[in-house]
Amino acid sequence: MPVAARDWVTPNTTFGRGAQVHQFVLVDAATGRPMPNARYRLFLPDHTIAGKPPQASETNSVIFGTTDSAGRTAKVRLPKRYAAARWVLNPVVGNGELGESFRLVDALGGAPIEGHPYLIDVVGEYLVCGHSSAGGYTAYVQSRESRTVHLENTLTFTRADDAWCAGEGRAIADSSNAQGTPDLYSQYLGTLTANAATLSEDLQSRIARKLMSLAIAERDADRIDLALALQPVPEDRLNSYGYELVDAGLRVERGLSMIEAYLAKQPDDPFALDSKGWALYRLGRNEEALTWFDRSIALFTQPGGDYEASDEAVREARAEGLAHKGEVLWKLGRADEAHDCFKQGLVISPQNDVLKATLARLAVTLPTADAK
Repeated sequence: MPVAARDWVTPNTTFGRGAQVHQFVLVDAATGRPMPNARYRLFLPDHTIAGKPPQASETNSVIFGTTDSAGRTAKVRLPKRYAAARWVLNPVVGNGELGESFRLVDALGGAPIEGHPYLIDVVGEYLVCGHSSAGGYTAYVQSRESRTVHLENTLTFTRADDAWCAGEGRAIADSSNAQGTPDLYSQYLGTLTANAATLSEDLQSRIARKLMSLAIAERDADRIDLALALQPVPEDRLNSYGYELVDAGLRVERGLSMIEAYLAKQPDDPFALDSKGWALYRLGRNEEALTWFDRSIALFTQPGGDYEASDEAVREARAEGLAHKGEVLWKLGRADEAHDCFKQGLVISPQNDVLKATLARLAVTLPTADAK
């Protein structure tokens, strides 16, 4: 059953009952200025507001609305006063009934990090960039489909970057599902070309990466080549760019060259060693691929090494590497060895998406202990 459309309330709406009236101003965290006529999401964690019951499977009354000309939200009446810091107020970007936001907090004390630059990549759709709010929150990104969402918070924005994020970047994201608008690739290509003299290299490289990802999703090799020609690939991202091409089975030789360029500087990176093995497999060099998978797995499991078994990212990478090795062994007819790899991967990360997809794609049924 399709999900009902959001009920966007007007600024003069009032919810709840009680003597204490709560109303907020949605502020652009980069400029400190109110955001008029902007969409927002507002809720008080673990609270129900009279007249606004929580959605199924949720515990919070969440208000979606648009601000007035001064950036003000709807009003909420409650029996007692709650400090502004306890509320969650996000600008809303994109379209759809599914959504996600993040909160940036200090790794040691857990305190919210205010004003920190971030970029959110809604895979297969759009980019959102900005600065975290006083409570450490990012924008709330929406989609009509379930999407993987990546957060990057290692950027440094210039004023021109901030202006792009709040202007053209936000407009592209909001129009991404509108009929009659140019496709996302064309919009990002146009804005990158028009702003090449003003945007920072860091942000330009993120937009160029989005172009490549969109071209891969379209399986358009010419658009991939154009995206890669726009900006030099940063050295620290050569492996991730290369792996994305290899995994899609597009411009694999070029992807392998990127991975090898990365390994020339980082020869003992197990993530990149696995990438090279996967590239060699895509090129039909199966026996060679196995040696690179073994090198990757050995580094991940080296006693006293740099990769903690308790780290989630390491567990996921190990399971994915075992899925890759298992697939090559399976293709070589070495079923028992493949089964061992798949079983090891499932022990490390039972819900690993790559491993589950591999088993399904190869139609592999793992033998049970009591099977004859």
